[in-house]
Amino acid sequence: MNYSIKNGGVVIVAGGESKRLGIPKQLLSYQGETLLNRLIAKLKQATNFPIFLILGASAEKIIQEIGATDFSITINENWQEGMASSIRLGIQVAQKNIPDLEGILLVVCDQPFIAVANIQALIQLQQHSDLPIAACYYANTLGTPALFHKSIFPDLLQLRGDVGAKNIILQRGAEVAKLHFEEGLVDIDTPEDYQQLLASKP
Repeated sequence: MNYSIKNGGVVIVAGGESKRLGIPKQLLSYQGETLLNRLIAKLKQATNFPIFLILGASAEKIIQEIGATDFSITINENWQEGMASSIRLGIQVAQKNIPDLEGILLVVCDQPFIAVANIQALIQLQQHSDLPIAACYYANTLGTPALFHKSIFPDLLQLRGDVGAKNIILQRGAEVAKLHFEEGLVDIDTPEDYQQLLASKP
């Protein structure tokens, strides 16, 4: 099977409540930008895949802080189910908007060290490996950002509850191209995480 993804989309999963943080993590400021706006800017530089932003909790507040709106924003009314509902919705919205959609790049907004080079390397790795999944490897595990060929969509659409795509990536280990991205380990879940980020050198 040919797993080439020329006609792809990006789904930003950003529907969570940030309960442990106490404020929407999407709006945390880092290097003069919110984490979400920073991610969107990097994605636009890295790929011409259309962007589909999935919001949920605090959607109105987040939308007010978004700079450009030359991409799709969808509000997940079922965000309280957890991350799986935003992944499912993101794929469905992308399928509706992109004829002959071949794949989805799945990203979250609380990995502050995602860079243009990481995104481009992940897309190129998937192309060259001709495997249906390319995922980032850090802390001895695999996770986002991750690129999925459409043949994996049925599995992603079966996800339920507060789980991401990690289990699917791990279950299909032999079908996954791995991109080393140690900084992917850093994500922001608590006030302490954020303080550590601010104290770290860029």
